[in-house]
This record gives sequence, structure tokens and C-alpha cells, in this order.
Amino acid sequence: MLFAAVTLGFFAENQREHYVEGHREIQFMESLMDDLAKDKIEVNSAREYTTTQISNLDTAISLLSKNNWTSENIKIFYRVSLKTGGNRPMTFIDKTSSQLKSGGMRLIRDKEVSRLITEYWQLIAQLNEFESQTIFMYKANIKNMAYKIIDGTKYIDVKNKIIGDDAQLITSDRTFLAEYNNRLINLRFDLNKFLIEFAYTRLDKKINELQTEIAIKYNLGNKLN
Repeated sequence: MLFAAVTLGFFAENQREHYVEGHREIQFMESLMDDLAKDKIEVNSAREYTTTQISNLDTAISLLSKNNWTSENIKIFYRVSLKTGGNRPMTFIDKTSSQLKSGGMRLIRDKEVSRLITEYWQLIAQLNEFESQTIFMYKANIKNMAYKIIDGTKYIDVKNKIIGDDAQLITSDRTFLAEYNNRLINLRFDLNKFLIEFAYTRLDKKINELQTEIAIKYNLGNKLN
């Protein structure tokens, strides 16, 4: 009798823990769905920023390649140069992810969902590493060279991009300007190929896959945008 009572007690406790963990698992998934929705907005905003930056790079590259420095072309160059080397750090919501990484992943019983979460984290890590090292370095070099080309005192109103009529290029050294142009071309290529075509596209696709899988497996269709 005592053995049976102990066994039943153990079974009941085990069932309780199983219920609690199952409830916690669902809470994690609900929270992650909210985070993913915000991450999707962040990815779209980053894509818009980078697309605008590429457009400004295209204009600067065209002006440098043609080397036709009329007063109006110089003003255009000054304006687009405000956007060629700027940075927009991406901020992913890690409220749920930090908890999952701190032991919560053991509660995620669905292997497909678990796999997609891990792949999503890997994509974020790849993006952060590339941006913090390669892209940051490219833009830092471009900014340092721009200081030797553009006279900052000619920006009459930066917000409205009003440039002084007497604006000139500080240097007309063809070799220096050609090197600067090459760096812009290199940056433009990486922004387009890695960020736009690879990172943002794959992140957006992975978010959609993860949201759909979670919605199906955990009956959270109401969380889909």
C-alpha cells in the first residue's frame, strides 16, 4: 500500500511538472511570435534604409565616374554624401530568445520549431558579425576619405540639405578620387549582395517560416500578421 501511494504521488508530481512545462512552452511560443512580428518590421525598416543608401551611393559613384564638377553637381555630391557612410544598427527583440538560450529550449518539444529557431539565431549572428566588422570598416574608411574631399562648413542646413553656392571639392586629385570611388563601389556591392539580397531576404523568409510553423504546431494562428 505504501509503495502504491508513493508511486501514485510520484506519478502525480510528474504529471504536474509535465503540465507546467507544457504551459511554459506555449507561453514561450506566444512571446516569440510577438518578438518575430517586431523583428519583421525591423528588417523591413533596415531594408528601406539600405535601399536609400544604395541609391545615394549610385549617384555619388556616377558623379565621381563622370568627373564633371559643375556647381550643381558638387551640391548634389555634397547632399548624397550625407547618406553614403551612415550606419543604422539593427535591433532584434531578444526578450524571449534570451530566455530560450538560458535553458528554455529544452521545453520546446517540436523538433521542427526548434530547428527553425536555431537557424534564425544563426542568421542574426551572421548579419551582426558582417555589419560590425566588414560594413563598419568599409564605412569608416569612406568617412575618413570624405573628410579630405568635402568641406563641412559648406553645409548651410544639414537637415534640409542646403549647400552653399561656393561649395567645392577640397581635392581634385584624380587618383584619390578614383580610390574613393572604388571604395564606394565596393560598399555598394556588399550592401546590395549581402544585406539586401542575402541577409534581409533570408531573415524575412525565416521569420515567415517560423511564424507559420509555430502558428500551426501551437494553434497560434491569431498571432500571424
